[in-house]
Amino acid sequence: MAQAKRDRRGVQVFRAAEAREMHDTLMMRKPELDDAAREALPEFTAAGGTFGMVLFGDPESTDDGGVSLVRTTFAPNFVLPRHSHSVDCLYFVVAGEVHLGSQVLAVGDGFHVTADAPYGYTAGPEGAEVLEFRTVSAFDSRIRETPAGWERILAAVRANRDGWAERDDAHAANRSFV
Repeated sequence: MAQAKRDRRGVQVFRAAEAREMHDTLMMRKPELDDAAREALPEFTAAGGTFGMVLFGDPESTDDGGVSLVRTTFAPNFVLPRHSHSVDCLYFVVAGEVHLGSQVLAVGDGFHVTADAPYGYTAGPEGAEVLEFRTVSAFDSRIRETPAGWERILAAVRANRDGWAERDDAHAANRSFV
């Protein structure tokens, strides 16, 4: 994202039009991969299905200072592998729904994950849009998915990737979030 502008009262304004795609920044450091992840990730990442934009924070920061806000969309039935982050994360569902274990979180719902706690979720049948709040601009992540979990995730990828690709093309063309 472009540097947020601070006025003399300490207010910083950020604009969605200036947001940068999260994976094109240094914000989330690359995780170490186990053999199962190393094998599954090429097919998983090639399928698309998720689009994250850094709305606020310093995405080029390599230290743990600042705060950050990321807006992420997930295509219908997208399965986010079990993983953890080195910092606490607060999530707010803006559109669609998120399936977190046996819980279904709808618009206006959210969840908090403490640092290093593993979690994963699945976007609902209409997809999901989530705001991610962190008290840092740079953080580590660790993939913690099991081999059986990767089998389930890759089955979802194979069943949905064509639709995800069409949706991702539309997002890239107009930077739409819904």
